Formats: sequence, C-alpha cells, structure tokens
Amino acid sequence: MRSAWGARRTNLDGAYLMSNSLTLAIHLFAAALWIGVLGVEFILEQSRTRSRDHGFNVASIHYHIDVWLETPAFCVVLITGAMLLDGSRLSGLYLLKVAMGLTAISGNVMCVYAIVRRKWSADQQDFSGLVRYSRMVDQLSAIAVPAGFIALFCGFYLVHGASR
Repeated sequence: MRSAWGARRTNLDGAYLMSNSLTLAIHLFAAALWIGVLGVEFILEQSRTRSRDHGFNVASIHYHIDVWLETPAFCVVLITGAMLLDGSRLSGLYLLKVAMGLTAISGNVMCVYAIVRRKWSADQQDFSGLVRYSRMVDQLSAIAVPAGFIALFCGFYLVHGASR
C-alpha cells in the first residue's frame, strides 16, 4: 500500500500506524470543530433579516468566525485529509468521500470570499452588497454543507459499515 506521495506503507509498521492514528484523530477533531462552527453560523445567519443594522452586525460576526475558527478548521481537515489519502483506494465510496470532501472545502473557500466581501459591504454601509453576498453565502452553503455531510457519512460507513 502506498501513501499519496508514493511512500510504501505496511500494516506492520507501528510508527506509520501510530502517526496515521494521530493524523486521523486530528482530522476528525478538526472536522467536528468545523461542523460545530457551521451550526453556530447557521443560527447566526437565520437572524440576519431582523433589521438592517442587525444584518450589518451578522456580517461582521460571521467574518470573525470564519477568520479565527472555520478557515483554520477546514484547512486542517484538508491537510490531514491529504496526509491520509490512499491513492490505491480511489474508487467507489472512497472516491465519493474524497470528492465530496473536496467539494465541501472548495465551497467553503468560495464562501469565505463572499463573507469577506459582505463584511466590506457592511463596513461601507452598502446594503445592496450585503444582500448580494448574503445570497452568495446561502447558495454556496446549499452545496458545500450537504457535500460535507455526504463525505462524513461515507467515512463512517467505510470504517464501521464495511467491517460488518
């Protein structure tokens, strides 16, 4: 078995198994953090239409959540996912898991762009920009979030369902 970079892996290599277990633990922790952050953002975004001023405040709060929590979390997921990638298994459900994970991360990268632009609009008191980028956040989230959950469920099935 080979890693994504071509290094030979063996199941008897204890150091590999330990480092792989640690990488997997970090990957799962970062994914859990990312999911929790998405939950908080979902609740926050539901309140943005209360008033014009509240919409501007939501833009600022969501920006800070993205910068300090969400972006670092999905970057760790991406890096550890690349470290865990087994190119020899890229077919079927494993390929779907990888593709959906990359779709979720790509969607989040584009969403961060929309969040930054929305904050700039809010800072300029540009309500039409705020609305435009809020729509973009909603549209990207409608793709990225389900893709992330599909990747998560595929991963659980590959670990737990396949062993039955």
